[in-house]
Parts: sequence; C-alpha cells; structure tokens
Amino acid sequence: MNPPKERNIPASSSPLAPPKLTPKTGPLKVGGRGTEEDQAPEERRDQEHELPPAQPPRPGRTRGGRRPPPSAADAIPTTIRFDPEESAEVDQFVLELRVQAQRRNLDKAEVFREVLRLAREHDATRRALLKRLR
Repeated sequence: MNPPKERNIPASSSPLAPPKLTPKTGPLKVGGRGTEEDQAPEERRDQEHELPPAQPPRPGRTRGGRRPPPSAADAIPTTIRFDPEESAEVDQFVLELRVQAQRRNLDKAEVFREVLRLAREHDATRRALLKRLR
C-alpha cells in the first residue's frame, strides 16, 4: 500500500490565521513561573493541582549504585586462568547470577570485582576466604 502523498498548501489559502507578533511588554523572566501578581487566575489554579516534585532517581540497577567499571584506557588487564571444566562452571554461575539479579548484561569482570570488594568489606566473607586459602 502506498503512503498518502503530502500536498503543499500555500500560506494564503490556509484557513488558519497567521501568528500575531506582539511587542515584548516587560523584562524576560527566566526560571520559575514569576510572582503571584504576574500569573493569571487559571495559572494559579493549575499550580494547586500540580503533582509534587519527583523523587531523585535511585542509583542505577546495573551496578547497584557502585562506581562504574574503569574505562578501557584506564583499565589494568588481569588474567585468571581456569581449566576448561572450571571455566564452563564459572560461565554457568555468571549466567545464573545474571538471571537471578534480573540483569540484561553481566560480565565476569564485574562479578570478580564485586566478589573481591565483598571480601574486602564483609569480615565474614574475608574470614571464609582466608580459611579456604590456608
């Protein structure tokens, strides 16, 4: 099906009245709605029914409010070597975490950064890690 063709309508034949330009009557006010005297009664009525200001946005779900990962230029690469079986288990674990966290994207680097941060900040996790490493 072909879309309808647009017609060029000359300005003189348009039933709409041309805009009326009026001279500026006072200083330009930037920002709020002005003072009470400047507002028409219907504007004051509209303000009474306005919604309260929106709450500030919560930290993004992608990082739980944590700082973003380092940019590629600033990142220091770290290699962790796994055997093929353990690598498959890590991949599966990261996929399970992604589903449980209801995240669209979750990479291994972010998981490893958060695990290390958790071990640094949470004493019970640190003790459990030390117990495994001894």
